[in-house]
Amino acid sequence: MRKVVIVDDEKWVRIGLIRAIPWESLCLELAGEAANGREGIELAMRERPDILFLDMRMPGMDGREMIGILQRELPRTVTIVVSGYSDFEYMKEAIRHRAFEYLLKPVKKEELASVLQRALEELERRETRERSAAADVRERWLRRRLFRPGGEAEPETHGLREEGELAEWWSSGKVIVIAGCPDRFDCGKSGDRLTAALREKLEQERAFLFEGQWDFIVTSAPDESAETVVAAAVRKPDGAGLQRLAGLLPGLSRQLEDAPSVSFGVSAWHSPERLADAWQEARAALKGRKLRETGIWLEAGRPVAKLAYPSEEEKSLLLALRAGSEETAGKAFDRFFAAIGGPESTVETLQRSAVMLVHSLEKQLQADGSRLEEAAGKDPELYAEAIRQRGDADSMRRLLEDDLLAAALRHYSRCGEKQGERIVREIEKMVGEFYNQPLSMVQVAAMHYMNPDYLSRLFKRITGKSFVDYLTDVRIDKAKEHLRYGSAKNYEIAQSVGYEDYRYFSQIFKKKTGLTIGEYREAVAAEAGREES
Repeated sequence: MRKVVIVDDEKWVRIGLIRAIPWESLCLELAGEAANGREGIELAMRERPDILFLDMRMPGMDGREMIGILQRELPRTVTIVVSGYSDFEYMKEAIRHRAFEYLLKPVKKEELASVLQRALEELERRETRERSAAADVRERWLRRRLFRPGGEAEPETHGLREEGELAEWWSSGKVIVIAGCPDRFDCGKSGDRLTAALREKLEQERAFLFEGQWDFIVTSAPDESAETVVAAAVRKPDGAGLQRLAGLLPGLSRQLEDAPSVSFGVSAWHSPERLADAWQEARAALKGRKLRETGIWLEAGRPVAKLAYPSEEEKSLLLALRAGSEETAGKAFDRFFAAIGGPESTVETLQRSAVMLVHSLEKQLQADGSRLEEAAGKDPELYAEAIRQRGDADSMRRLLEDDLLAAALRHYSRCGEKQGERIVREIEKMVGEFYNQPLSMVQVAAMHYMNPDYLSRLFKRITGKSFVDYLTDVRIDKAKEHLRYGSAKNYEIAQSVGYEDYRYFSQIFKKKTGLTIGEYREAVAAEAGREES
């Protein structure tokens, strides 16, 4: 019920107003009436009414003086001036002191009902603004305590307590933090609605939880993760109260239209100075949710299975990206994601693995003379932030496949020709230096983190020869030099160019030159004789 006070020096006016006001239909009650300004101020200060009717001309303290005091001492009260004089000076005074309405006597019943209805609406607006302002103060305090560990001095807590903004349990009781996040990424669309719904639900349940001896503040995480944070301070921890919350909160999102289910992680009980630690505990608990679980309550300390990172699958994926093969990269990504995004994986496993892939790709791009920001328009930190916002397999897959990997493929496709030629020239140089060592395309591809089949095709396209033919030609050319200018035996020459099996070397030599080793020696000797003569 809203309280009403009437102040007028004419009794019949007071009686007329009392009879004309539709008390029951508007949920109003008469808190008192006064015949002059002094009595009116004393009554108003004692009852603190929601609505006050005031005559401007009264003996002693008149309405002009009284309305000024009301504005200063009772700013929440809606003042309606009722006067029998359409005096401009009185009207100006009422306006200056922000009177809600100015009515001339005799007041019409229909007009009175209309003014009262608007006055009630104004009261709702004022109270909403006050609640919002108070909530903002409390929320700013909590955000500093949660998101700046160790950065909040105790005196501020006492200051807010003195102003009635914080209950005593924030400094002398126990605290707990609950972190809630949508199970499915929705670009933060439901974040504000969830926060508002949580505030409303907890307010409704205030008297039924922790014997009513508790306080709570709701805010949002400082990043773009759509995480809602509830911090509660209680006089005495109560397992039953916590279980009631566990039954209420996960189902709350189902009341929001077009909103994904929400899971909650909850910390252990802590002393008030450990609010930031409690938040980290709640977050860790929330990230322990398995991807197949939705709308659940997760307590800190819950055992979580650790899954190994799929290093081999990552390696295959990076090689396929470097090769620029969309089909091969797609298949490699399917195998990689199956390992990190299965139903038994947790949110933490999914996010950690995705971040590791981003940094591995950045490392590979740097080795190739580029960077992720150049290839995709985003640096690793931006990708890491986007990854932290996603706690479900579908949205994570879209981010990695449609954004990160698609950009990497486009990049490698653009620089594929130039990059491929550079790699082939490096291989040619390596063969020229290490032709006498065991070499294979598989080894060479591994050294360059590339797929051997792709590298073989690339090598032949640029050089016109297969890797084996190119290596053989280099070795035979070196053997010819030894035969032309040296005196080593045939088997020694074979070993010096990389062939341990002399018979095999002989076969290869004849195939490439059309001569046996002996015939080649004779031809070289004959040529030398002609030059001498």
